[in-house]
Amino acid sequence: MMDDNTAFLVRLIRTTGTAEYKRSMEIAKRAFIDYLASSLAARHCDKVESLAKYIQSISLETNIANQSLVALWPVALLGRMIKARPEEAALFNGFQSHYLDYDDAQANIAGHFSTVLFSALLAMATPKDTLRHILEAYILGAEVEGLLGERLNPAHKKNGWHSTGTVGPVGAAVAIGKLRGLDEGKLVQLISFSATQSAGMGFEAGSDGKPLHAGMAARNAVWAYRLVVETDLEAAENIFNDTTGWLFTFGKVPFEKSRWQKAWFSPGQLLSPGLWMKLHQYCSAAICGAAACAKIRRDYLEAGYTWNDIGQVVLDFPNGADTALRYTNPQSGQEGRFSMEFVAWQELALGGVDDALFMATSVPEEFRKVAMSGLFVRQHTLTAVEKTVRITRVIVRMKDGNIFSAVEDSPIGSPQRPLSDDKIKHKLVCAIGEKPADILYDKVHKDIDRPCDWTRVINVILGNIAL
Repeated sequence: MMDDNTAFLVRLIRTTGTAEYKRSMEIAKRAFIDYLASSLAARHCDKVESLAKYIQSISLETNIANQSLVALWPVALLGRMIKARPEEAALFNGFQSHYLDYDDAQANIAGHFSTVLFSALLAMATPKDTLRHILEAYILGAEVEGLLGERLNPAHKKNGWHSTGTVGPVGAAVAIGKLRGLDEGKLVQLISFSATQSAGMGFEAGSDGKPLHAGMAARNAVWAYRLVVETDLEAAENIFNDTTGWLFTFGKVPFEKSRWQKAWFSPGQLLSPGLWMKLHQYCSAAICGAAACAKIRRDYLEAGYTWNDIGQVVLDFPNGADTALRYTNPQSGQEGRFSMEFVAWQELALGGVDDALFMATSVPEEFRKVAMSGLFVRQHTLTAVEKTVRITRVIVRMKDGNIFSAVEDSPIGSPQRPLSDDKIKHKLVCAIGEKPADILYDKVHKDIDRPCDWTRVINVILGNIAL
């Protein structure tokens, strides 16, 4: 029996109309381009190549063992000439798009939903689907994820969960159900099979496990879909009951139907709290601190100081706001993505962030010495803020006693100061080159209602397969 909370949510999902999608459509298009830029920028990374080779090997093995399994529904990996089952394509696409931590983030979920949602949807789309169909499914999945995250966080994150992996499968299930037009019975089964696979630990930040969370979340939802439509397996339907349900298990919080009804597309999770989009390849929790450091550097240079004149750098957050920035003394570039100290050092000492440093197997010796010296100090004296707000204060004390300070809560890339279309397109240009980026960017905007295989289109534009 379906519990009242689950039945209520399923009705909300199935009765959402075109007006709700229309309000969020422009942001969804920009999020799709940003997703592609974030994903394709990582396609030549060694670990991404390694996963692609593994998927290719198991696809070949499956093909030899049972031709029908792959031939039934072959899906190309994004940016590759490799085809695999949909769940394996979703796994790869999620891992690749989150590998650089270059993809967008959202405050309620305290994680990333575009990497999961688009990875699952591209794996599930058919040539009969239009980009509008995909974007509407994305918007619906994002709405559910954001509202689930709002119920769970900040405790969920502080308790060690990575919500990209825990909340992601539920949102991806909703998105797939929308795209494939599932009826109520199959939709609740899909959500249940996906929700029971929720997982992802925050301690994986700085390792390949973190981007794998995005891939596994997308894969699990796609696999759940196949279980629903290709087998007779049945899942429990009391997903959101208040005694043993998903929200209670993860957060000991009630569902509260009235709260969902009031928040549902009012105005929509893509609009408020909105998306954080990145210019650089590090955790979004460091964006405010980086912007503050950039301002301070301009100020101290104008005053005639240099990096060598700095005696102390204080990085000040509200309590718990730097949970994701778990490395104060990172040893590798990958760990450095989740270090306010490493990002601040680049801004203050080098004059800007160099994304290549995040790919290095070890951090520069200059930073290592600074980190060991105690130059950087973290503190948590800022007043607590709503979960949708980010704020960081940086205080730089010079050796002669002068002080430079800056507070930032709405840097470029925040919902308050979103990346311009030109900056998002520039991300795509950096990832794939100017001519392919121009073609793909125009196609997203002009062919939104044209049915096509979008993964194939992208790979054709990249020159990976012949027209």
